[in-house]
Parts: sequence; structure tokens; C-alpha cells
Amino acid sequence: MSVVDVLAAGLETMPSMGETGMASGITLAAGGDAMNQSTALAKLGNPVGLMAVIGDDAQGKFILEQCKARNINTAGLCLDPNIPTTTSIVLIDNSGEHVFLGARAGSAVAMGPEHYNLDLIKPGLKVFAIGSLYWAPRFDRDAVLPLLRKAKSAGAITVADMVMDYIKDGLDGSLREAWQYLDYAAPSELEAELLTGSTDPRIIAAEFRKRGVKNVILKRGLKGIIAFIDDEVFECPAFKVPAVDTTGAGDNFLAGFMHCLVRGVPPDKALRFASATAALSIQAVGAGAGLKDLQQVEEFLNDRTLGKPLGYS
Repeated sequence: MSVVDVLAAGLETMPSMGETGMASGITLAAGGDAMNQSTALAKLGNPVGLMAVIGDDAQGKFILEQCKARNINTAGLCLDPNIPTTTSIVLIDNSGEHVFLGARAGSAVAMGPEHYNLDLIKPGLKVFAIGSLYWAPRFDRDAVLPLLRKAKSAGAITVADMVMDYIKDGLDGSLREAWQYLDYAAPSELEAELLTGSTDPRIIAAEFRKRGVKNVILKRGLKGIIAFIDDEVFECPAFKVPAVDTTGAGDNFLAGFMHCLVRGVPPDKALRFASATAALSIQAVGAGAGLKDLQQVEEFLNDRTLGKPLGYS
């Protein structure tokens, strides 16, 4: 999904009804899983296109402008005049943690198969990523399967992350036929626990895999990453950095991982590169604003390996 975020950073205390709260700054930014991943991939030097739906309103125009500024191809961006662009208010405290306020209706929730052009998925596509499974019921039910099937037929690696399954659709609901076309599922630890009923990473991975998912990456926040890739298990700790805004950290992680996937980087190095991408992304206000470019990530990693070459580029 692609949305507009109104970011209030440095919130001291949550105001009571009728009061005025104070923040250190308020910023307008383009966000949403798909937008965040596209932005980070573009910053790392990858050609990237965005498939999403926006409304014919000021927020939709803002997203288009941001895509143009970031060199993101918008051929797959659908403008629907009948729905408003989803807009979120993000409240960020002094530790960098955040809460979201979102509208119940909007472009992100209204996504359906009519908003996507399968003809844009062509041979030569290297990675196809879906953001926010379990967010839009019609998208999960009617669009995910044909999108993933077409991407696999085009030879792409397929990746998906998700949100909390608040509607209790479960692993065997709307997405049951789509899992077999997914190379990498990347839920957060809490999202995966809600879906599988287990806190054991190995059981979580097994639950996804028995439904057809090839590989599973669990994002565990400050605890880092545990990944089940092919027949191996990889653990990658999170880098300790000053967190200004953790919004979009997982999206930037996935962008860093996909950057490595298309270059054949071994999983252990790919996960470390992705973790570095996420660590840099949270050091400024805005989803991924702390990430600048590929050189920044490579220098960050080299500083932490005594200058040893890592072979990411």
C-alpha cells in the first residue's frame, strides 16, 4: 500500500481531550509498506516500480510527486477518484517508538483486483514484493493469488510481509492458495504468533512451510532476525543505533534483503546488509528517512568489520 503519513515526532505526553500536546516537529511524508520498500530500493540504486492505488486528492498528488522525485516508476499506480488516499497520523515518542491513527476507509483498505494491471508483470522482473497482507480483505481474497502466480511465471522471486491479522482470517483463509507461490514470507514475531498460535520460531516457520512458503524470515525488533532459508537457520542481531523514528524499519530491512537477493549474496551477508539498512533508516524522522544510499550502508558495515570487504556491491 501507499499512504501519506503525518508524523508528529518527539511527543512528550499524550494530551487529554481538549488539551494541546507538543511535539518537536511535524512532517508530511509518503509511507506504507509498498512505498517504503520502493523508496529504499531506489536509494540503494535499483530500478523499481510501484503498484498501488491512490485517490484523486491532495494526498494522492503528493505520493505521485514523491515517486517522481525518487525515480520510482508509477505505471502501476492506479488513481481511483471514488476513494480518498489513505492518510495516517503517526505519533512518535522520544525513544523513536510510534503509534498510528488511521481512517477506517481509504485507498489502502479498498484495494482490489481492479486496481492492478497484470500485464505490467513481465519476464525480466527480478523480485516482486507484496506489502501488508491481511490489511485489505478484497486484495487478499481476489488479487494476491493472480499477482503472485503471474510474478512466478515471469521468473521473479516473490516476497511478502504482513500486518496483524485482526480479522482472524488465518493461514488457511483467503491466502491459502497463494502461499505456494511465495518464496519469502517476512512477518514480525507478533504477527506470526497471532497467525500460528506459537511463540517458537521453528514451529512458526514450519506452519508457513507446510502451506507452501519456501522461506520464512521473522522480524523481532531489538532482538534482530531469525530466518529459515533453504535448509539452514540464520540469526542476525539488530545493530545498536540511536533510534529517532522506527516507522518503516521492517520495510527498509526487506528492501535491503531484496537488494541482495537479486545479486546472489549469501543469506548470512544478505541478512546483515538488510539489518544495516534498517538500522540506518530509523535515525531520522520519517519512514526510512535515515537511509541515504548504498555507499552509506557499505560504510556502516565496513566500520563494524574493521574494514574487511563484504562483497555486497
